[in-house]
Amino acid sequence: MLKYIPYVLLFALATMIIYGWGMWRSMRQQQDLSNMLSAKGISRVKKALKKNGAMTALELEPFIKDLTAKQPFGREQIAVTDPGKFLGSILPYMIKQKMISETQESGKAVYQLRK
Repeated sequence: MLKYIPYVLLFALATMIIYGWGMWRSMRQQQDLSNMLSAKGISRVKKALKKNGAMTALELEPFIKDLTAKQPFGREQIAVTDPGKFLGSILPYMIKQKMISETQESGKAVYQLRK
C-alpha cells in the first residue's frame, strides 16, 4: 500500500499543474486575442501601404474591415467591428514605433511606410 502513495502524489501534482496552466491561459485569453488582432491589423496596413503607397485612414479601412483572430484549438474569436476605431488605435502605435509616418496633405492625414 505504501508503494502507491508517491504515484498518487505525483498524479495530484500533475493535475494541479495542468489545472493552473489552464486557469492562467483562460485569464490571459482576451489579451492574447487582442494582441493577435492588432498584429494582424498592423501587417495588413503595412501590406496595403507597400502596395498602394501613401493612403488616408479612410482608404485603409477596407483592408482591415473583416479582420478576425482566433487561437489554435480555441473556440473564442475576436473581430474588427469598427474599422475606424481600430485604425485609430493601431496607427498611433505604428507611428510611435516608427513603422509609418504621418503627413498632412490637403488638410488630411496621409500615412506612408518609413524608409
